[in-house]
Amino acid sequence: MTWQTEKVSFNSLGTRCAGDLYLPESQDPVPGLVLGHSGVMVKEALAAFAPYFARAGFAVLAIDYRTVGSSDGEPRGQDHPQRQVEDFRSAISYLQTRPEVDTERIGLWGVSIGGSIAVQAAVLDRRASCVVVQSPSVWDGWRYLERMLGRAGFRAMRDRLDADWQRRFDGESSARVPHLALEGENVEGAPNLAEELFPSYRNEKTLDSTEHLLTFAPEHLIGRLAPTPLLMIANGGWDPYHALDEAQSAFAKAGEPKRLEVLPYDVLGLYTGPGLDEAMALATDWFDQHLRQTRQATATPTPTRESAAFITNGSTHD
Repeated sequence: MTWQTEKVSFNSLGTRCAGDLYLPESQDPVPGLVLGHSGVMVKEALAAFAPYFARAGFAVLAIDYRTVGSSDGEPRGQDHPQRQVEDFRSAISYLQTRPEVDTERIGLWGVSIGGSIAVQAAVLDRRASCVVVQSPSVWDGWRYLERMLGRAGFRAMRDRLDADWQRRFDGESSARVPHLALEGENVEGAPNLAEELFPSYRNEKTLDSTEHLLTFAPEHLIGRLAPTPLLMIANGGWDPYHALDEAQSAFAKAGEPKRLEVLPYDVLGLYTGPGLDEAMALATDWFDQHLRQTRQATATPTPTRESAAFITNGSTHD
C-alpha cells in the first residue's frame, strides 16, 4: 500500500509539537497510531519504523516531544517523561481531528523509554486501544540510574544535582550535559552519527532532566493498563540500556491481554537490524488484531425484578 507524508504540528497544553503524519491511500477512515522515540532520537529517526505501519494501512503520527527536535519548548533538551506522556495524549487528540483516521481505533507505539512513556499515557488515556513497546528501557528511573551508574556514580550524580539545584535557585539555568555517553563497539559514536543523520538532534540535555527521570516509574502503574492490550518486544542479546530483566519485571505486573516476545538481538538489533523486520511484523500483527479485529464488549442487560429473583433464589439450589 502506498502512502503520503505530511509535516504537521499540534498543541500540547500550550506548546507546539511537531509531527510527521504518514497517511495510507484509503477511501475510508483507518486506524491511527502515535509513535514516540527514545531519548537519543528525533521524529525523523522514526522513519525507520513508520513505513511498516503505513504499508499495512495505518495512519501514523511520529512525534517530537516538547523541547526536542522540531518541537517548541524551553529550555531546549529538557527531558520530562511526565510531560512527554502529555505529548502522547495530545497527539491522540490531534489524530482525532483528522478525517482520515478512525477516532475509535488508535494505538500507541514507543521505542526504549518512549515505550514506557506510551504505557503510562495509555494507563491514563482510555482512547488508546492498544500499546506496543519495542526495546523497552526505563520502568523505574531511580533503579535504572542506579544500575547504569553504579553506587559511586549514582552518589556523584546526586551531588551534581544538589549543586545544580542551588544554581537554579540562584537564578541560573540548569547545566547542560550529554544525553548519553555510549560505550562499547556496537554503539560507540552513535550520538555523533545521529547528529549527522538528523540535523535537529542534539546529544545534550538539561541536568535537571535527571531529576524528572528519577521520579518516573511506570512499572508501578502498568498493572492498571488492563484491559488495554500490551505487546512488549524485548532484546535478548547484549544490551546494557534495554535490560531484559527490567522488561520481564514490568511485564509480570501487567494484566491481560498481554504478550512478551524476546528476540535474540543486541542493543541496536531492533533499531537498524537484523531484528527490525521481525519486530515490526510482530507489532503490525498486534495492531491489526486489536485495532481491526477487536470484538466490542457486550453490555449486560439490566436485570428485571423476575430475573433478579431467579438469580438470587437459584444460587441456593443445585
